[in-house]
Amino acid sequence: MKKIIPVLFLLAFGCKKSDTNGSLQMSDIPLRVGDSWSYVVTNYPVTETDTALFQVVSLTTINADSSVYKTITSIRGVVVDSGIICKTGSTYAYAGDNGRQTYAGSGLFDGWTLTFPISATPGAGNGNSVKVVSTNQIVTISGTPFINVTTLARTSITPGGVITDTMLLAPRIGIIQWDGAPIVGYHIP
Repeated sequence: MKKIIPVLFLLAFGCKKSDTNGSLQMSDIPLRVGDSWSYVVTNYPVTETDTALFQVVSLTTINADSSVYKTITSIRGVVVDSGIICKTGSTYAYAGDNGRQTYAGSGLFDGWTLTFPISATPGAGNGNSVKVVSTNQIVTISGTPFINVTTLARTSITPGGVITDTMLLAPRIGIIQWDGAPIVGYHIP
């Protein structure tokens, strides 16, 4: 039975690409109050793993093209981070509650800006130091195949130096992996 589920998943979702040229559109990435995703994360400074639940908890509409989504991240039922996702025109920008990257208490995916459509061309820029690494991949995470996956890389300058982290996006699901934190579940009502 375990082998049938991934095959059914591929058959159900594998026949439709997000766009004829393979680019990801904003409408391909869900974002509504009530949406949630679970990821395996590593707690620092110790190196134990845990499951973080990232949830969209509220929406404030500014105008027809601009909205602010409030997010929380919880581990073992305790809220450990909060943040916002600003939607303006064709951009999603992830930030901490204070509007800037602070690392501690600032929200999962802090500092990422996704400008749509995301090109299907590897090496193409996507704003804010984000580059397309690869597209139209089939990626298996925890035994579940995801199709038409786009891998992005972001280069940031931090007090400790230059770092590059990655994000994997799957149409109709959203972020399936971020800098080594794989998705283990999601709820998109």
